[in-house]
Amino acid sequence: MNKDFDKYDNNDVSLLITKFELMLDQNNSFYFDVEELEDIIEYYIDKNNLKKAYKAVLFAGEQHPNSVVFILRKAQLFASSNKTQKALELLKEVELMDPSNCELFLTKGAIYSQLKKYEKAIEEYNKATKEAENLDDIYINIAFEYENLGNFRKATDYLKKSLEINPDNDAALYEIAFCFEHSNQLEESVEFYTQYIDNNPYSAVAWYNLGISYNILEQFENSIEAFDFAIAIDDTFSSAYFNKGNCLICLERYKEAIDVFIETLEMEKTDPYTFYYLGECYEKLNQFEKALTYYEQASKIDDSIADVWIGIGSVLDELGRPKESLPCIQKALSLDPLNSEYLYMLGDIQLKLKLFEKSIESYRKVSEIDITNEEIWLDYSNAYKESGQIEMAIDLILKGIDLYPENISLLYRYVNYLIINLEEKHAYEILTEALIKDFSIHIDFIEYDTHLKDNPQIMNLIDLYKK
Repeated sequence: MNKDFDKYDNNDVSLLITKFELMLDQNNSFYFDVEELEDIIEYYIDKNNLKKAYKAVLFAGEQHPNSVVFILRKAQLFASSNKTQKALELLKEVELMDPSNCELFLTKGAIYSQLKKYEKAIEEYNKATKEAENLDDIYINIAFEYENLGNFRKATDYLKKSLEINPDNDAALYEIAFCFEHSNQLEESVEFYTQYIDNNPYSAVAWYNLGISYNILEQFENSIEAFDFAIAIDDTFSSAYFNKGNCLICLERYKEAIDVFIETLEMEKTDPYTFYYLGECYEKLNQFEKALTYYEQASKIDDSIADVWIGIGSVLDELGRPKESLPCIQKALSLDPLNSEYLYMLGDIQLKLKLFEKSIESYRKVSEIDITNEEIWLDYSNAYKESGQIEMAIDLILKGIDLYPENISLLYRYVNYLIINLEEKHAYEILTEALIKDFSIHIDFIEYDTHLKDNPQIMNLIDLYKK
């Protein structure tokens, strides 16, 4: 017998459940009035015991065959079991018996939403608004359907209506932020939350969402200020701390971010992302051992976050442990195979370990996945050069120059390869062109091959264009 009455402190409900289950056990029939049976059905639905709820609904229908509420409950249970057509057929009976029943329209709206007939769902919810007591909730339902249709501006309108009725509805405050973002109404979002806060200055949720809006607009100082207000109102608001920390990272204020994330950990002790961002902050501060500690803690909590494995791989490489770094980068790629940044890092590590063919393959994939990445042609061609295939290196750098003629770094690198390939005359011609186009990049050109400092013709050309 189900004796889990923890949610139901009311002894009357406990006694009702005991009586109903005793009746079922004894295969007997006791009398319950409509209100009692509603309580029993609601209890089982709340406990997600749909089998018992269905038994209670059938029994209620037998004892009170003219009660609309039990036909509605039966339809709702059918809908919960994906028997939507049966549910809609039952609702036709309700419509004949009580055509203005608000719950009828709400149930039909929910079923049509379940069937992805969002416009019909909106139609039914709008019918419910005529008689509804909880109008703010119905407006939220309508907003959800407009979201399903991709009409976020219309969804925003209904969420505003909901908040006019019930300004304390935090769910609507969060949802309207989502709609503003997806309809690219970020300035409007700031304006809305600012006006809302004028009337509700102690709403931590409103301050928090204002902070999120500023964050998306990259107005990080304003964002931090908004998060600070949210924290002042609710000092346990962990998401406000977390997002404040992210803003501080964007401002490169890593030490302050660390303090904020440590406070976040006091409330969210097992959140892997907080550990991850602590690792990132310490990495940015070149405190690689501490960064590794936090990254590893994040991986122990959740080993499916690709960025965590990239973080571990990155700091291991910085610590001079590229062999240990390699499997971490590969783990990240197993979680996110088409991430060009991860592939780029993999190519770099493979090149460092003199795995030339594998490095070339990784760089090739980057060039195909991220066609906007101009710098890949420097490293892709360099991998061929390092493997002794200078002709292939020249072919690739020429392809890069053809794709990105404005990238003068590629032109300088072409000069490097021509000199290695003993095509010095052509190299001096190209170097002259590069020096005219952007003299400053010659520093990278010399750093790539420091032996060039001993080449008098190269140095004379540089001095000529310097003057």
